[in-house]
Amino acid sequence: MIKNNNQYTCNELQKLIKKVCHHQQISLYHFRYGPKKYTQHQHVALLILYAKSGKSLRDFIQFLYESKWPKWLNLKDIPSKSTINNHFQRIGLTLIRILNLVVIRTRKAINYAIDSTGIDSYHASKHYEKRIGRTHRPYIKLSILAHIEKPYLIEDFEITEQHTHDVVHAKSLGKRFRKKNCIIYADKAYDCQELMQIFDENNNLLYCPIKKTSRRRPNGYLRKKVFDFFDKDVYHNGRNPVEMIMFLFKHNGIVIRAKKRCNKVKELAWKILAYNVQRLSKSLQRLFSIISLDKAQNT
Repeated sequence: MIKNNNQYTCNELQKLIKKVCHHQQISLYHFRYGPKKYTQHQHVALLILYAKSGKSLRDFIQFLYESKWPKWLNLKDIPSKSTINNHFQRIGLTLIRILNLVVIRTRKAINYAIDSTGIDSYHASKHYEKRIGRTHRPYIKLSILAHIEKPYLIEDFEITEQHTHDVVHAKSLGKRFRKKNCIIYADKAYDCQELMQIFDENNNLLYCPIKKTSRRRPNGYLRKKVFDFFDKDVYHNGRNPVEMIMFLFKHNGIVIRAKKRCNKVKELAWKILAYNVQRLSKSLQRLFSIISLDKAQNT
């Protein structure tokens, strides 16, 4: 018998949270002598659910009263708004990146892709801004380094609130990328000799179209190497999945509710972590369904 989707999501969420907390040696309770009402594992699970819900914090608390998640997470009581908000403030962006890497460790990839997009972080009506003559505020700039194989996970990310060139984000991603002998697909905006050298330090290849110039061959040893062996079919097969990943991440609507710059960045980072947990749980759910059907047919 196949269980419902929420139960599978809950089971896999708890397993991933425990793995993350044990890997980082996070203590069971934040305060040694304080009230031991909620564990840090439960707080991390609640923050992932909050990021996935897209609701305001008050609406999310109300949603917990109406759902079975408190029972599945073994909560003694429904946490207050300030309780969840305080834990959100305590966890920094670096730790969220580490949590994300621990979550996706179960899936290994050889080929990756880089892409950037803009995320609207303001709730003012565009029509209202036009009527009062106010210039619309800029978007959050998000760059991702993602797997191009199923279940299409996001390996790493870089977020800034102001406009930044794609190469600047990619350099940060390349310096943190520790895998070797991989191919990283990117569009023409990432054609940069310095960026290729960063990835080449670990024997990785940045595979992107080379910009046209008046020269017969481009400058730079690595750019010439890509130019001489560039294949459009190979490029499109590796580049197209990252566009689908952006669609999967944004198609339910990304709503950033935080007001402070640092909180906006962290809120979007939690949404990326929630996306990876959801993709992993769905892939495992399909696997469990196939196993259950095979057992039913054998019996």
